[in-house]
Amino acid sequence: MLAFLALLGIVLLWFLLPLLPALRELRAPSDLAPLKVVDRSSGQVAYFARNFRQYLEKNLPAEAGVGDYAGKLLDGTAFIRVNHRVDALAPAPATGGESRVVILDTPQTLPEAGLFRMELYARAALAGAPGSVFRAVFAEQELSLGERSQVLRWTHSSGPVSIGAHSVLRGRLSSDVAVALGGDVTFERVGAPVISAGAPRDPPPSPPADPPLYRLPEARARPLGDGVRVEGDLEIPEGVLLTQTLVVAGRVRIGLGTIVRGSIKAHGDLEVGDEAQVLGSVVSRGRVWLGQAAWVGGPAIAETAIRLGKGAVVGSPEQEATVAAPEVELSGGATVYGQISAMRSGRTF
Repeated sequence: MLAFLALLGIVLLWFLLPLLPALRELRAPSDLAPLKVVDRSSGQVAYFARNFRQYLEKNLPAEAGVGDYAGKLLDGTAFIRVNHRVDALAPAPATGGESRVVILDTPQTLPEAGLFRMELYARAALAGAPGSVFRAVFAEQELSLGERSQVLRWTHSSGPVSIGAHSVLRGRLSSDVAVALGGDVTFERVGAPVISAGAPRDPPPSPPADPPLYRLPEARARPLGDGVRVEGDLEIPEGVLLTQTLVVAGRVRIGLGTIVRGSIKAHGDLEVGDEAQVLGSVVSRGRVWLGQAAWVGGPAIAETAIRLGKGAVVGSPEQEATVAAPEVELSGGATVYGQISAMRSGRTF
């Protein structure tokens, strides 16, 4: 019997060995690292658009070099190249829509709502009519889509992009310059040097003088790597300065105008008050709320949802950042320098 118990103990110990790091983390957490909720392709928002450009360069026939032209690409796909007569297109939904790849060589304003079943490539500035539906759009210069537009796959422009109100953008939206979203726009992934709901906002200037220093509750705080772990919930009062990086076991609320010169990870919801600043990242296992005119210098990541209040800013022109959560909401003037990844849904309001 003793031999059996000894053997059983050895077997159990053998199975528990891989769990020792997790058990140690449960007893004395050391979770300073941000949550990894950004998908692996987050740096390739314009991936499909770049591939489409290469596809056209490879398959466009030489005889399509000048004037208006309708024919087939080298792989047999029907296309139309428009230089002068935009009425050569047949995008009206009543007629089944435009079922060819469309190449626009000159600046165009589409006169009426249309249905484009294949990709549209605009080599010059393009303004889409309200209510138009596109499979995908690639613009070399400025791109403007009217109200109630829909893009089913992806959108990219080498110039600035503006999206009209009540539009729906599936897949990826990207620009090499800037993206401006109207009200009640639904999106999934957006990437640009500056992304805004309406007119973009700049990060706030540095305060002329440091506010009073805030001291953490000693009974619930202990050093953890280069930062501090705080047990339970934490409410940081308004108008103070915090210089540490924090890992908080519960909820966090940062008061009006407070400045945090570090990063914060919360196991509960995380609220950054109006005009408050966090120079590092904010990470939450729940939700992240950014108040009016709040600023986060680094990534904002949440496992549930993120909402940017009026005029809130994430990142800066000097340091691009990522906003990532299953649900992302941007109010008027909210600005992100970098990328937004809304795995379930994103919208402006």
